[in-house]
Amino acid sequence: MYLSKILILLFITCAIHAYSQPGKLLLVGGGSEKNGAASWSTPAYRWAGEGKRVAIIGVSTGSLAPYFTQQCGAAYAKEFAVATRDSANSQVLYDTLMTYGVIFFRGGDQYDYYSLYRNTKLQEAVNFLYTNGGTICGTSAGMHILSSVVFTAQNGTAYPDDCIENPNNSDVKLADDFMNLVPGYIFDTHFAERARFGRLTAFLANYKMNKGIDITGIGMDDMTCMTVDSNMLGTVFGTGCANIYKAGSSYSLNGTKLLSDTIHVIQLLQGCTFDFTTQEVTLPALNRQLNTLLLEETGNYTILASGSNKLSENQLMLNELVNNTGLISDTVLLLTGNETLAITFKDKLIQLGAPKVVIHVIDNEAANNPELTVKINSSKKVLFVANPTVTFNEFLTTVNGELLFQNLHRSGMVSAFTGDDSRYAGKTIVDNYYELYASYYAEMTFSKGLSLLRHTVIMPNTFYNTDMYENSASAVPYAMALDTLKFGIWLTNHNFMKYAPVNGKTTLTSFGTAPVMVIKNTGTRAGFSTQTGSGSNTKPRMIAGFEQLELALIDYTNPFNMGNVSTAGINLSMESTKIAISPNPVADILNVAFMEGNFSWEIINTKGQRLNYGTSANQSIQLNVEGLIPGMYFLKALDIKNQKVCINKFIKD
Repeated sequence: MYLSKILILLFITCAIHAYSQPGKLLLVGGGSEKNGAASWSTPAYRWAGEGKRVAIIGVSTGSLAPYFTQQCGAAYAKEFAVATRDSANSQVLYDTLMTYGVIFFRGGDQYDYYSLYRNTKLQEAVNFLYTNGGTICGTSAGMHILSSVVFTAQNGTAYPDDCIENPNNSDVKLADDFMNLVPGYIFDTHFAERARFGRLTAFLANYKMNKGIDITGIGMDDMTCMTVDSNMLGTVFGTGCANIYKAGSSYSLNGTKLLSDTIHVIQLLQGCTFDFTTQEVTLPALNRQLNTLLLEETGNYTILASGSNKLSENQLMLNELVNNTGLISDTVLLLTGNETLAITFKDKLIQLGAPKVVIHVIDNEAANNPELTVKINSSKKVLFVANPTVTFNEFLTTVNGELLFQNLHRSGMVSAFTGDDSRYAGKTIVDNYYELYASYYAEMTFSKGLSLLRHTVIMPNTFYNTDMYENSASAVPYAMALDTLKFGIWLTNHNFMKYAPVNGKTTLTSFGTAPVMVIKNTGTRAGFSTQTGSGSNTKPRMIAGFEQLELALIDYTNPFNMGNVSTAGINLSMESTKIAISPNPVADILNVAFMEGNFSWEIINTKGQRLNYGTSANQSIQLNVEGLIPGMYFLKALDIKNQKVCINKFIKD
């Protein structure tokens, strides 16, 4: 009997040597395998194991072997519990594995695999099998260990919010001395489910900054996998995306905060392919052509938006609103759905130096409230706190709501949004994103925002809790594909964004201990997931694929350009003789008379930048323009009573 086993082993070993060609890989992002020929997992697992002997490795055994034999056509499958270095270094284990054509690493803790299996007979068996035509597979932690650079999880998991705030934090432990099956890559798993796009970016940055080497990241969504053939051509299967991340510019730190101008991102859906050698892709599942080339943000106003609902985490933004935007003397109009909470924000604004804060509750009575009408007309700064989406959207259809919408788009306005209200500044509002599995079960909803940013979606509270990580991660690219948006912005509870015109450019910056993450659609193909977990006809997951995105991590030291300032409010069709200007050209004092009565005014340059503004209680006013650089300017007047805008030009000598 013993001799016959030896002969069988020698026969199989010789057969493998004779086969002698590169092996294959099955890379699985995690999640439960599903029975049925049309499920997310069965076609790819069958590709790997059909007709073969499959060895399933972990520190404990599970129930995957029957799935391989009963669903995927494996000739034989067995679970191996390899829980010590001695067992991993066993010659018996090595000899046994030589009788298998597939080795599959199950999920678990990749540090167990790294610490127990590195430089052992088990690793030798994997290398020998792979270089001689065998198939190596891994799911979750088992996929992590197959790339040349490995996140070892030596100190436990690394959370994405911690990683973008410090890519060198103690949890980011990378190694390049284990398996080298896919040189130049690092793998991450459960990618959308756990919002790990920030984490993978931090891994790339950490390795580049500490080793001086650029590597490519593969972030695999759960219930998603990639078969990689002997020519290193990967094909995607499953409900989500294989996400390809590659640096397009250098990384830097502001303190410990991670910054980067460009990380190239490709999101591949089922049926798409990726060549690991050339990095070329095919995109049969991306059937939507998105033309965003000419889309840009042009608004000539300031927007502040935070990622947190809490007063304690909004103090930096409130200070920016009071002291660094508009005039310190400006009254703040605070619009809210929660008066009690709004009062605490009002107290903080007064403490920071705001001369006056007026609270108005957005409810049924606000629709035609004449006092609110006056406040909206005269407002220069508006702060939004705790407004439920349904109530807010209903208000926008009223007389005062329409007036607010118009005034927020005025040149020079300052609008500030706290936490969940930040969504309203964009074109598309995402809702139901706090619900567990909302993205997976296609239960997120989308509605129209204020379009202060006309081509953008904003996601606050990105890392609020792990139950909604997938929703916050997937909602942004999904909305971008759904509504042909150019920009997506993720905010956290440790930052806020500032959009403002700067030297003719519409510029996005941010403040706080975390960078703001901005993703840009460069105007290429996109598509939506169609594969469900079991292959049933239920609604597919809310996951979008893209041919080409660009991810940036920004703060105030490296502004992000969103477009060119429009001459909004400088429409010459508004030019009117109702504004009398003299002298023109003018050297120092400009006399302005407006025939319609009291008015608000702005001086705007030819780039659309507001240089000065104010109000006049009378029909005429004198303005000191001595400090202006010689050239052409526009005087814009707003009839406060009738909300009519008029324009006139003047020349400064």
